[in-house]
Amino acid sequence: MTVVSELRDYPFAPFTGDLPAELLDMVVSEPVSRVRLPDGRPAWLVLGYQDCCTVLADPRFSRLPLGATGAPDGGGPRELNMDGPAHAVVRRVASRAFTARRIDTFRPRVRRLVDALIDDLLAGPRPADLVAALVAPLPVHVVCDVLGVPVADRPRFYGWIEGLNSVTAYGSADAAAAQAELRAYLAGQLAGKRANPGDDLLSAWVLGRDAHELDDAELVELAMGVLLGGLEINSTSAGLRALFQHPEQLAKLRADPGKLSSATDEILRYTSVSSMFRVQVVREDLTLGGVAMRAGDCVMAIPWAGNRDPRVFPDPNVFDIDRVPAAPHLTFGFGPHFCLGTALGRMQVELSIGELLRRLPGLAPAVPLDEIPWRHDRMNGGIASFPVTW
Repeated sequence: MTVVSELRDYPFAPFTGDLPAELLDMVVSEPVSRVRLPDGRPAWLVLGYQDCCTVLADPRFSRLPLGATGAPDGGGPRELNMDGPAHAVVRRVASRAFTARRIDTFRPRVRRLVDALIDDLLAGPRPADLVAALVAPLPVHVVCDVLGVPVADRPRFYGWIEGLNSVTAYGSADAAAAQAELRAYLAGQLAGKRANPGDDLLSAWVLGRDAHELDDAELVELAMGVLLGGLEINSTSAGLRALFQHPEQLAKLRADPGKLSSATDEILRYTSVSSMFRVQVVREDLTLGGVAMRAGDCVMAIPWAGNRDPRVFPDPNVFDIDRVPAAPHLTFGFGPHFCLGTALGRMQVELSIGELLRRLPGLAPAVPLDEIPWRHDRMNGGIASFPVTW
């Protein structure tokens, strides 16, 4: 049995570049293997594309402990991280506010935010840190805009959310106090939106035709879920790193900006900024990838490894912005927990990279690419700092 901590440079670390030959071989030859989690539990590690899809979508694999019904423990609020009927209700309410039509109305707003951040970047010194100037602040601005957080409240809001994705602060007394204050603030916002609705998700949730399905505590948890999912869109910096690693692809994109959409999808497939994935539980005896699993077994699917499955993505280690995939990548998940904010997150990557290349034709890394540091203190990894010049 392989100890998962020995694989930390693979499925447990942010990754971009060629998949090491031994792991690429495992995706095909051993797509389901037995490992031991860092906490000592044995588990099944799932790497193949189709098997990842099964684990993420089949109700026989659950985020809940064996025997749980899907109802919230102790009568607490239903939220997005549940399974079964409880999750279905929350998901239904949430998704009606995340319609394609509504999200498309945010495109000009996101573009304005991107342009304003690039204006500040151009006005500052060179080299500049692209992460601090654009990649980190943009999703915070966007999620505040989407939720309808008033501009005057945002400095206070930023302080509350700073530790939400922090590994080091997770579970601390300070983090718990900040989350309690944030929940109280969001509850107050819900009351305000009922009286004075705006063009934002909180207003849509409290006034929608199915608003009665969730109480305020559940709507607050829904907003917290959106925050957690939308605070860090690190594929922009990882994508630029990949483009700089492959200058022929960067030249192709500069010559034809019309390739930006396909380039964004290839960036999302090729790069990994999420260090690990949720451990799930097998709910009944079954067979996956030719391996017999028993009810109660732990399973962890690694979607970014599935994105390098050569049976689905030929020549998976090749970064090709003209790639026409046979199936969608798994970067935003699959099945009932597919990321609600996919379109909004993808939009931020596409607009950020497109505007940077358009407005900074001489954009280039200011340090060797192998010196750019990855961060390991966040639940979503990403690049810690990215010095650039132009």
